[in-house]
Amino acid sequence: MPTKTPRIESSAVRRAALYIRVSTEEQAMHGLSLKAQRDTLTQYAQANGLKVVGVYTDEGITARKKYRNRAAFMRMLEDVQADQIDIILFIKLDRWFRNVADYYEVQRILDAHHVQWIATEENYDTTTANGRLHLNIKLSIAQDESDRTSERIKFVFDNKVKRGEVISGKVPLGYKIENKRLAIDPQTAPIAQDIFQQYTVIRSVRALREYVLNKYGLVYAQTGIRALLDNERYIGRAHGQDDFCPPLISPEQFQQVQELLSQRAQRNLARSDRVYLFTGLVRCAECGNSLSAHVVGQKYTYYRCTKYEKLHLCPHKKRTSELVLEQWLLDNLVTSFEAYNLSIREGASLTRPQVDELKIKRKMEKLKDLYLNDLIDRDTYERDYTALRDELREANAPPARQPQPVNVLAIQTALAAYSELSRQNKKEFWGRIIGQITITNDDHFFVTPFRHI
Repeated sequence: MPTKTPRIESSAVRRAALYIRVSTEEQAMHGLSLKAQRDTLTQYAQANGLKVVGVYTDEGITARKKYRNRAAFMRMLEDVQADQIDIILFIKLDRWFRNVADYYEVQRILDAHHVQWIATEENYDTTTANGRLHLNIKLSIAQDESDRTSERIKFVFDNKVKRGEVISGKVPLGYKIENKRLAIDPQTAPIAQDIFQQYTVIRSVRALREYVLNKYGLVYAQTGIRALLDNERYIGRAHGQDDFCPPLISPEQFQQVQELLSQRAQRNLARSDRVYLFTGLVRCAECGNSLSAHVVGQKYTYYRCTKYEKLHLCPHKKRTSELVLEQWLLDNLVTSFEAYNLSIREGASLTRPQVDELKIKRKMEKLKDLYLNDLIDRDTYERDYTALRDELREANAPPARQPQPVNVLAIQTALAAYSELSRQNKKEFWGRIIGQITITNDDHFFVTPFRHI
């Protein structure tokens, strides 16, 4: 028996927002497509004398994502908080939420601004205890279904990754799929290798894009070229697994490209009429986000966390004065780098623990015998075997390259002439000697040197 559609009895014209959400796997399902949802909600609004003031569509977004990761949903909440919406329409509760905690977190915002919601194809009454109980049960069931689906998908994907199998049909340039695994494509692999090599020479994504177009006839957006250069599959790594596929690029060349990309990004940020001394260097200690610069009174520069300022997703409320940070660095940088050098010397004195490789190999053979004799199941075998294999790889891995100490004397000499530099040269100075400045909500500064100084 179909659910009776709720109706609005008030004769007042109210401003309605239409919220539509569809996940990738639901795109083709009857009744859940974007157009079907929009048509249903529009007809409902017209039938009830509502004025549609906005349509907020989250396409390809699953119910398992936190609501803060739904771009359209967050825009709608901003309009709610700006008192531009009186009522929100969606077709079913699972389009709205499948998480009890998230539902009540958002409901508090709606209540504060006197905004109601209606599921047009279902009937809920939140004014009574029974109605609220019914709503909680529906949300709990939806959350349980979502969690079970997520667990099943994760289990399937994890097993595919362990076996080195691809989990999508998207293949990087230079590879092809053979027996469900990535294999090197002899026809396109030289092109991918040449792209990496050319970037170390050209050092410009835009120029590299033109090079690839002119030489190979391949059309890439600049973001596509950047994504190719960032793809860890070219060193054999994916999904946290180092041997996921055969590598095309050496780890050393890949790391060199990443450092060049990072340096270029910092320089590009400086291309504006106003020079910000620490753009690209300062990061939020609470969320890891880069801090952005803004000017107060056309004179004073401050750095702030945009995740707090715009989305309120980070507790970092503090705005850091550029003048304060600059003076702190002038007063404390040498001391900080001396402490850094001391930590390097102490770390170099630590010896690498000895690992009995023969013992690990015997355990692996014993584990295999237990599995072949049906004394343990496959999941237990794969889990324990993987752990032993990783332990063996770690034992055979070459020792990590020790970071080089900072030339503190050279920095002291450079700081003595700092006041004579132009503002642009000051920015370049900090970029050459500092890798990152982490700032806490209490305005404490932690400086990491640039790795090549």
